[in-house]
Amino acid sequence: MASDKDTLDEKTVDELRAMAREKGVRGASDMRKDELVAALLRTDGGRAGRPLRGWLRDRSLGIFFVALFLVSWIGQLVAQWFSFVNEQQDHHEAALFWSGEFWSDFWEATLENWQSEFLQLATFTIAAAYLVYKGSSESPDSDERIEQKLDALLEERGINPSNVENQLPPKHRSGIGG
Repeated sequence: MASDKDTLDEKTVDELRAMAREKGVRGASDMRKDELVAALLRTDGGRAGRPLRGWLRDRSLGIFFVALFLVSWIGQLVAQWFSFVNEQQDHHEAALFWSGEFWSDFWEATLENWQSEFLQLATFTIAAAYLVYKGSSESPDSDERIEQKLDALLEERGINPSNVENQLPPKHRSGIGG
């Protein structure tokens, strides 16, 4: 632990802040060097003892959706099983979980469900990519309104908007290809 502290003490404040940002230390930009060293030592000490916790936290959204998917799929399996059992009882036949008929019905229902979900998602994605709602942040008219307001403010202060535009880096200038 002392060697870790010595190694951290040799680093510059900027290097320590970069390390702190990588490790997810909050408020690193406002910390002094000694505070950064202490925070990094705490973070390393905590992570060394609990590497799984950090891995889970870093992937929590994906894990949540996979778990939600599995729970809903198992729910579908249970519902399909009860439906199959009722159908088999109506025909005075034995309901076997590992029967080909049950699994055939289950996979058919699963693929039908996935087909409709993927169709819905694809439709939404394509529509969202190519269509815009006037006034939304993705709509070009909102950019034009903001530029008009900025130009009016600049002119009010006696500044020519074209001069400001010419001082911007090329990638921030308006116009095609600019």
